[in-house]
Parts: sequence; C-alpha cells; structure tokens
Amino acid sequence: MTLHGRRGVGKSALGAKVVDALSAPPGSPYQGIANLSTRDFGTITLERVFFACVDLVAARDRPELEALWAGQRSDREKLARLFAALRGARYLLVLDNLEDQLSPEGHPAPSDLEAVFDIAFRMREAPQFLVTSQVPVLFDPALRPFHRNVHLVEGLPVDDSVQLLLELDPTGEAGVRNADRETLEWAVRRVHGVPRALELVVSTIMKDVLNIPSLLEVLADLPSKSEIVDSLAQKSLDLLTDEERRALDVLAVFGEPVPREAVSFVIEPFFPRDDAQRALARLVQLHMAMVDRASRRFRLLPLDADLAYGQLRDGGPWSRQSLERRVASWYARQRRPAPWRSVTDLTEYRQEFEHRVRAGDFDNAAFVVGEIEEFMVWHGSTRSVVGMHLALLGRTTSAPARLANLVGLGLARHVGGPADEALELMTEARDLAAELGERRQLARALFTLGDLHRSQRQLEAAARELDEAARLARTLGDQYLESHSLMCLSLTYSYMGDGPNALAVAERLHDLAVATGDPMTRARAADAKSLACIVVKRWDDVLSAVGQSLDAYAEAGVPEALGYATNVQGLGHLGLGQVEEAMASFRTARREGEEVETPRVEGLALFNLAWAHWTTGDLEAAADAARLSHQAFLRCGGQDALAAEALASAAAASAAGRDPVPGLLRCADLSTGNTDLVPGEWLTAEAERIRSLSEGATDEP
Repeated sequence: MTLHGRRGVGKSALGAKVVDALSAPPGSPYQGIANLSTRDFGTITLERVFFACVDLVAARDRPELEALWAGQRSDREKLARLFAALRGARYLLVLDNLEDQLSPEGHPAPSDLEAVFDIAFRMREAPQFLVTSQVPVLFDPALRPFHRNVHLVEGLPVDDSVQLLLELDPTGEAGVRNADRETLEWAVRRVHGVPRALELVVSTIMKDVLNIPSLLEVLADLPSKSEIVDSLAQKSLDLLTDEERRALDVLAVFGEPVPREAVSFVIEPFFPRDDAQRALARLVQLHMAMVDRASRRFRLLPLDADLAYGQLRDGGPWSRQSLERRVASWYARQRRPAPWRSVTDLTEYRQEFEHRVRAGDFDNAAFVVGEIEEFMVWHGSTRSVVGMHLALLGRTTSAPARLANLVGLGLARHVGGPADEALELMTEARDLAAELGERRQLARALFTLGDLHRSQRQLEAAARELDEAARLARTLGDQYLESHSLMCLSLTYSYMGDGPNALAVAERLHDLAVATGDPMTRARAADAKSLACIVVKRWDDVLSAVGQSLDAYAEAGVPEALGYATNVQGLGHLGLGQVEEAMASFRTARREGEEVETPRVEGLALFNLAWAHWTTGDLEAAADAARLSHQAFLRCGGQDALAAEALASAAAASAAGRDPVPGLLRCADLSTGNTDLVPGEWLTAEAERIRSLSEGATDEP
C-alpha cells in the first residue's frame, strides 16, 4: 500500500500510526516490522531490504542468511531465497519518503528496487510493504493488482485538527489555548488540517517574541494551498536564533537521526561556544526537530531538512562543503574496525563515503571505499562497489586517488564483469601504480590481470603477472594476496601443461599454509596440487588432494570453491576408470555451481559429464550435457563455449551415424589449456580410435 500526497500532509505520521496499531499486542499480525527511510542512510536498495529482513529474524538464523548474501548468486536469487527462508512468517517493511527514489513518471529507482517489488509481489512468503511518497508509485501493469494507492488529499478533520492545535500549546505560551473555538476552526481550515502546517503555525508564534502575532495574523497572508506548508516552514526558519539555526543546519547535513554529540562535534571548530544541547532542546520545543527518547537521537522532518540544506552556501567557513566534510569526519571516528562479519558492519564507512562525495572530496572518498571494497565484493555487494567507484570516475584529482578508483572498479568488474572492462581498467592501473611506486596497488592490479589473462588462455602473460604479484605481496606481508596469487600461478602452469612447476608452486602454497595456519591457504594449496597431479597423471594423488581441499574450503566457509574442487574430483575418478563415481562428482559439481550462480562451474561439470557419457556409449546423453555446457559457458564468456559446442556436435554426429572425428579434434584443440576439462589427449585418442576403426572397415572385402 502507498500513502501519497503533498508534502506535509501527514503521510509519515499516518504510516507511523498504522504501524503502532499493527504492532500493538496482543494479536499483532506481524512477527516483525522494519522502517527504511530514504532520509536515514540514503538510497533504499535491494541490499538494504535484504538486511532489514535479516535483522527481523531470530539471531540463530542470521548467520545462514548473511552467508546467503555473501554467496555469488544474483541479487534477485538472493532475495527470492531470503523470502523463501522466512517460512511463512509475516513481516512488514515501511519505505518512507520514497519520492526521493522515483523517476518523474513514478517508477522506482535504482533498478534493483524495482526488482525488490517484482520479486515480493510474486512470492507468497514475501513481506508486505507500506510506502509513503509525495507521488504515487507506478508499477509494472502485471504487479498493480497486488498494490493499493491511498491518496491523502486533506489533512485531519476539523475536530482532530483543533485538538492537535491545542496539544501543541500545552502551557498557553503561543496564545492558542486562549483563542475561541471559531478562530481555532478557521485556522485549521485555513491550513486544510495539515499536521505539519499546524506545528509550524505554533512554532512561528512562539519564536516571534517581538511581534507576538496571533493565529489570525500568522495565517492572514499565506499563499495558495499547495505552498502553505513551505511558506510556514520558511517563516519558522527565519525566526530561529543563530545558535538554533546552526544546529538545524547540521541535522540537515546529517540527514539521519544522530546523537547530540554528533551535532556538537560538527559545530565545535566553527563556534566553540555554541551549546548544542540547548539549541536541540529548543528546536524540539518549537516542533522544528524530533527526538527519539529511547535512542536519544535527533532528526529533522524532510521538509525542514530540504529547506535548510538548500539554503547552505557553497563557499566559506560555514558552507555545505565544510559541513559535509565535518560530518564525514564524525563517521570516520565511528567506524567499526576489522574483522567484519557482514557488510552491515561497514555502515559508518559507507556514510563517510557518501558525505565526502557530497562535499566534493572525491580523493578521500576513493581511499575510504578502498578500505572496504574487497570485503564487500567477496561478501556479495559487488553492485554497491561498482556504484561507489562510478560516482568517483573522472572526478579524483590526485594520482593516488585516481589509482585507487581504477583498482577498485577493476576488482569489482573482475568479479561481476564485464571482463573486457576489467582488463582495460587494470592495465591502466598497473601502469599508473608502477609510475607512482605504489607497490600494494601494483600487486593487486597484477594479480587481477594475471587471473583475467589465465581465463582467456593468455598463459605466458598470466604466469609473469601472477609470479610478480605473489613476490610483491610477500614483501608487503599480505598473506591473503600472496596465497591467492600463488594458487592462480600454479593453475596457470597446469593450464600450460607444466606439471613440475605447477607442483612446485603448490608446495610453496603448502609451506605458507603451515606457517600461517590459515584454512583458506591450506584449501588453495590442496586445490592447486590436485590440478597439477592431473597434468602428471597421478590420479590417486588427485583424489587425495581434492579431499583435503574440500575439507579446508568447508572449514574456511567458502562454498563458491566447492564446485571447482568437486569437478576435479570427477576428473580424478575418470583417470582411474571409475566412471560411475566420476558422473556422481560431476553432477554434484553442477548443482554446487547452480547453488552459487557460477555458470563457469556448471559449464565445466557438464562438459566433463558429457565426456563420461561418451565413454559409456550413451551418445545422446553426451550431446545433451554438452549442449547444456555450451549454454552455461555462454553466460560467462571465453573459448570454453566453443569447445563445448564442438563436443556436442561430435556426440550428435556419432549418435546419428555420421563422422564425429572433426568435432572431436576441434574440441581437443579448443579445450587444451584448461586442466579443469578432460585432457584434450583423451579426445584426440578417441578420434584416432574411431578413424582407425573406420579405415579398417573400409579395407575389408
């Protein structure tokens, strides 16, 4: 349901009243209610909706849902699985002031918010939504039957408005309590019963101690209906003392509820003698600010915040930029230090980033996001990292900040695609890092370039870049980056068919794992060894190393890697002639790839499953699996899609009694250089066997 109407008509107040009624015991229809406002921590995104729901469930269920977000599934899939995990419990999400995120036509923005509604409206388990907005939300026609609009045209009825007006002047200081009933009714009709207008009327009377205006005088010269609230708000702002106005300005810049200490922190360098506590108390008394007494946090209504923020100067000591920088410094002091559990632990970093961007402090904003981007990317918030870096692209001024922006955006594009853009960004970052002597950024850029070149079979370049990245990471003491670089370097040697070097690097990884005791490094060492053992055809060692890597990945809590390792397990079984066991591993690997939305894992497992079917003579099943492999590889790119297409063609040809040899040879050529696929020599040997049989049949009389 959407409550919509002009500014100040009381949408948020009515929404709060509805929530109070729905949450009141006994018999509340909801297990939990969450409030998300565009004025509290900015844009409402799919990520914010996800974690708002997580906060509503029992504490024992949260780690599983946080792990769901950190997985490499699509955002839509994460939200759909979250709603399914709610198991029929009823939750309500209040989205307040949504007009900040609507297009002129009323469409939700950004696009992932539209996805939230699309998923929620189609799932029985999803929460319900109560939205407040100045304009109605325009949904896709297919979703409109699940939505109701309530247009608030007028404010409160006359009797309720008069009662509110009297309550706003409990001591009679504004003279409202002494007014006759006829005057009170005229006054509330004059402002159409709009609650915020009534508050501002009393505020204006109380502040103008020089003229002491009456109700009639305050309301006599008001403009048209649509501008009444704005006009009254401006009058109230004009009557504030300098001290009160400065406190109000700071609240407008924060844009969310904050404690008194935050307001004092921002004001102190400019006006050290200001009493923030006194000013805030007076603003609350004048109905210009609101306070949550439980949390002791103060905030402004959106109307007053917009007016005050819009009147801040663009230059000088007390300016929008200087206040935004000071607010950013407040959040910098509130940061939660690592280690972090989930992206919700990074709220203060992200608040600092937003205020530095608003201040035009793009260089420091780049360094702030640089501290958290890797954690965010590897914990499911790649889209957010891309958005943060795009906000800075081309706007940084110093070379180190520009480098930080390039590396961060390149990292996010490496994980979320497209790969071509990641290559371009990281190539530029590598050159700039070398020029500046920024060794850590150079190591990050080299690692990403090496991994990208490995996936594109540019193996010589990949080996050089990954070797240098590992060396740099070691000198910097960055064990995580060193282990990741060494693993990818070992895989690159395996892809090159260089078993001895692949095993040697895997052994270096093992030594690092022993030294650090890190389960992730131990998992990578065993994973790298398993692929190297495929190259040297030590099939028993393949299975032994895979078992170690699977255990260590599970201990490290990295489900995204399980599919790759299980696929290698299947290759080990094939090498030993254990076809049924191999098929079981490939099917498991495919499911694990689907679970974490990693099409590359799906493609590898299906390709190898196709070959396993071929070895049993089930050519139709082989062709079907290879076609599915081709489709999966198309979703992630690379020449593996061509190899799968060639295998499907060969299997279909053989099943139809046609010559499969050209397809097999083409597949062998295209798959060579990827040790995660069945060895190309197996396909070549099969082609030679079929060719020999064909030639023998031709020679018979």
